[in-house]
Amino acid sequence: MDERRLLLAVALSLLVLPAYSLLFPPPRRPKPVAYPVSGGVAAAEPARPEGVPPAPAPAATPAAPRPALNDEKERRVEATSRDLSVAFTNRGARLVSWKLLRFADGRGRPEEMVQAAPSGPRPLDLETGEGPVDSRLREALFRPSTEALRVGVDAPATLRFEFADAEVAADKELTFSDHGYLVAVKASVRKGGQPLGVKVLWGPGVGNPTDAEREVQGYQPPQGVALAGGGVEHFPAAKLAASGQALGAVRWAGVETHYFAALFVPPPSGVGVALRPVSLPVHDDGKPNQAPLVSVDLGPGPEPALLYVGPKDYHEMSRAGHELARLVIWQMGDWIGPPIVVPLMGLVRWIHSHVGNYGWSIVLVTVLINLAMAPFRHYSIANGMKMAKISPEMKVIQERYRKVPLMDPKRQEMQEEMASLYGKHGMSMGTQTLVGCLPILLTMPFLIAFYRVLTVSIELRGAPFLWITDLSQKDPLFLTPVLMGVSMFVMQRMTPSTMDPAQQRVMMIMPLMLSGMFLWAPGGLNLYWLASNLCSIAQQTLTLRILKGHPPAAAGRKRK
Repeated sequence: MDERRLLLAVALSLLVLPAYSLLFPPPRRPKPVAYPVSGGVAAAEPARPEGVPPAPAPAATPAAPRPALNDEKERRVEATSRDLSVAFTNRGARLVSWKLLRFADGRGRPEEMVQAAPSGPRPLDLETGEGPVDSRLREALFRPSTEALRVGVDAPATLRFEFADAEVAADKELTFSDHGYLVAVKASVRKGGQPLGVKVLWGPGVGNPTDAEREVQGYQPPQGVALAGGGVEHFPAAKLAASGQALGAVRWAGVETHYFAALFVPPPSGVGVALRPVSLPVHDDGKPNQAPLVSVDLGPGPEPALLYVGPKDYHEMSRAGHELARLVIWQMGDWIGPPIVVPLMGLVRWIHSHVGNYGWSIVLVTVLINLAMAPFRHYSIANGMKMAKISPEMKVIQERYRKVPLMDPKRQEMQEEMASLYGKHGMSMGTQTLVGCLPILLTMPFLIAFYRVLTVSIELRGAPFLWITDLSQKDPLFLTPVLMGVSMFVMQRMTPSTMDPAQQRVMMIMPLMLSGMFLWAPGGLNLYWLASNLCSIAQQTLTLRILKGHPPAAAGRKRK
């Protein structure tokens, strides 16, 4: 009995212990937390049983991507100085407008230098030689440093564009001065952190010539130009290879028209300049239209390229430096430009500052030139009258020896008779030719110089005079070329001549031919020729009256 009780007590004890564990479980111990160790030292790895392989190391965290640098929307960015108004779009940091505030087009608006092309390359585009990169940059939204840059009076101001994504980073920087047309240009492009070679462009062409300007005689379409060791060189777009033409080391290079130019001065670290043709929409008359585009390597150095976009004005280009004025001097003529053309151009401007009209300025300068040349023309007319008097006797001598060969000794006898004839009339055969030609030789450089002034002076562009609305374009009524031809005819009738009647009739055709040639010449040029001819007619009339009033006195001196 006692044994049964003992067994029952042991069984109940065994049941109580599991029941207590189930009804009152012990609290769970928290898992240890691994805290980072200061100084970057890893926490000690807990011991593991033998034979258990180590846990795989966690994968390395990839490097953080380059932070994106772009703009959230497309916007217009402008920079303005006293002489320039420049506008970009931040899409590609591309130029959309470059206006010259001191020069107006035919509609009175500031002259636009950016060619109105619907597609293709644009001025100040960047090229790396890698097509995908260039396409990406043209569509990227660059972040500008400001939306409106106002260039101050005392210091230059800089406009900067920046862009970066996971692969490509680029920036473009332009520094403007408060006065003038010279701008510093810097740019860089990186791909995968490595720099790429960068070229900056200008083109196609420069400016937007109107149909009326293209009709003017002597119109110059956009062409490439460069200053190399041999001087100023020109490259018409039609003669450039489709793949382009490398220019090598040049002082400057760019694109020009008759009155405007866009010229790059390459940086010292630049390694090349090139020109290539770009096809544009055909003109209204259906003729093909090509314009040159210039590209300049910016090089790896920190120095910027310099860009001049403005008028082909001698004084402006001289202030800009870098021998840019050589372009205008070449157009004037190297031998006559600085000593004569430049002072005459200054005289035209000075007179314009007082009379307020370039047409009257041309007339007054023409009168001043003719007054200065009047003594030489007087002697020329007097010499012509003397030669006309002895012309019949000279023709008798020449007819007598007409059949004598040139190398025959009898020709010497003819020279002696002619010398005797000159002496009989108080003239010297040795000096007569010089006296007759010297006035022409002395006056011709000034006439040519003033002609060059009128062909290169940008001030005449858009300048009106009486019925002529623009002195740089043809006379709308063709009055000046017709009157110029009439005045030449009158001059020929008044001038004493030693020619026979047949030759004189042939010479009478010249005024008609010249009038036809100058119909489409600039109105300012025709005005100059007309004013000069009228001055010559006035002087010739006065000189002939003076000389014809003294024959008796001259004859009396001879008899003595």
